[in-house]
Amino acid sequence: MFNFEDKTILITGASGFVGSSMVFHLMKFKKIKIIALSKNKENLSRIFAKYKNHKNLTLIAQDIAKPFYNLKNNIDYIFHAASPQEAKTIKKTPLDVIFPNILGTINCLNFLKKNKKKTRLVFFSSVTVYGNNTNTNLKLNETNTAVTEAINSENAPYSESKRMSEVIINSYIKQFKVDAVICRLSTVYGPTHYKKNNAFSEFINNVILGRDIYVKSSTLPKRDNIYVDDAISGLFCVALKGKKGETYNISSNGELGNFLSVSEIAKLITKIHNDNFSKFSRKIKLKLKKIKYIKKYGIRLNNSKLKKLGWCLTTGISEGIKKTINFYL
Repeated sequence: MFNFEDKTILITGASGFVGSSMVFHLMKFKKIKIIALSKNKENLSRIFAKYKNHKNLTLIAQDIAKPFYNLKNNIDYIFHAASPQEAKTIKKTPLDVIFPNILGTINCLNFLKKNKKKTRLVFFSSVTVYGNNTNTNLKLNETNTAVTEAINSENAPYSESKRMSEVIINSYIKQFKVDAVICRLSTVYGPTHYKKNNAFSEFINNVILGRDIYVKSSTLPKRDNIYVDDAISGLFCVALKGKKGETYNISSNGELGNFLSVSEIAKLITKIHNDNFSKFSRKIKLKLKKIKYIKKYGIRLNNSKLKKLGWCLTTGISEGIKKTINFYL
């Protein structure tokens, strides 16, 4: 297990999916100080209610896009997870995505720049920086960033602000000698205390309630899926062992069955529920509606660079789905 004993850690976006899961993992350490920062005070209080008044956890409600306040200079690591990524937010209020990504990253970097203690920033980037404008499945490493979204595409506020944040980080490293590493996460799935608005969470919620799963298309692109615990162990590994200024894919590389489309995941969730959990509700059906062809291809992120740091993937897609259903049951 990666050791953070006697460390002080700031997690931005701590009420989000990966951020909140990271807090729960770190709270297993006895001698640690965790600062959980999020814009929404109510979400912070609700998600971490079991740790109310715990000496190891401090909750701070603040918009990451605004300069830090009330933060001491004894922080060892900043995990910058704050970044809205729901499709609805990207489409309707894109600046709510751009500002946390770019201004939030600058605020973290300015803290590093002014801080006398050596603090490491671990930036949560995304698979979306690679784009995917091909008609075949791709396997990409950290240098394959020449293809990107069209500037007027619906997802550009998210993907392009992630790309710009990486440029800013590398510029601060070059100009101000700060310590930072970049982690490009593939599609993370699994249980969470944070209510996610995505297909996987909708499918899991349906099976818990005994409802049939409905998928609008059977030709959606494949995704490089990674179980949340594996993603967090990858982030921890890079934080402790990654080389300053380097970028690492946090991904399954499609191993252990993790390279699946949304419709394929829905089919697998349905089967796993009916084979193992139907006694808790009822057997459900998968209903697929074929619509205009989109694309069935996807990208896998090469994780060999991460593996060289000593990390390994542990959770296959079937096991991850079972763990997720068990969590909610």
